[in-house]
Amino acid sequence: MNQEKIDQIENTLARMIDEHLEGLFQKIVTDFGTDSFNAEISDLENDPVYRDFGLGSSDYALIRKVGRISISIGRRLGEIYDKIPRVIAEYAFGLTPEQVAPILGGKLELDTCIDFSQINEIDKTSSRKLIHDIFGIDNIDGIGIEIRYNFNPNDSSRLRKDEDMARLIKEKNYIPIYLVFSTISPRDEAIARLDRAGWKFLIGNKAYQFINKLYGLDFDKLFIKPQIKAVIEKHIYRIMKALYSSDPFLSAAEKYTDYRA
Repeated sequence: MNQEKIDQIENTLARMIDEHLEGLFQKIVTDFGTDSFNAEISDLENDPVYRDFGLGSSDYALIRKVGRISISIGRRLGEIYDKIPRVIAEYAFGLTPEQVAPILGGKLELDTCIDFSQINEIDKTSSRKLIHDIFGIDNIDGIGIEIRYNFNPNDSSRLRKDEDMARLIKEKNYIPIYLVFSTISPRDEAIARLDRAGWKFLIGNKAYQFINKLYGLDFDKLFIKPQIKAVIEKHIYRIMKALYSSDPFLSAAEKYTDYRA
């Protein structure tokens, strides 16, 4: 991939991350603001289960709020890792957003699709070689990719959708590839189930290496490029400061700093 395309990708990535993390910052400001926090405390105080166990308090309200923020951060990361490879595929292969993320079976959106009939001969040859080198598979018409920043499905409906997606990808004679970038929480039993459905899993460094070779750029180094790193550091600092300098955090810290069991 030439430098002009890489610069365009970095600019787009920086803008996307800026928008996602700004939204997260605003959510934290709202959730840890007086009105929202008092409403959470009121709900706990009026619930007999929490009240009777001494959890109808600002201290427990803080724990609940922090738990939701953790989930929100996970969702933002998921959205970022879902969308960025799509953008890279558009630039790398000259595809439209509709070509990259088609609806299969009239209902399921594929994270990233590389249909060999839609790309040039050079890219087609290199993509076929990559699939052969990694999986020993030939004679396919494209690549169907699902992406997770981590993989910890908590319901069977999600797994059924992934099984359906594998079937739809194979019906088009694509190879189903599942990329998981985080190594912290992959669930072996869920991976085994989807492996039986036809998915080829690449986790951690193997996922990064595959993206690097497929698109011809260092995807694993994009997030430490100066422009992008500056955006991330700015927002993470603002997010952490908004959390730890909020009245609920300061009040709990003051109350329990000298606590001994």
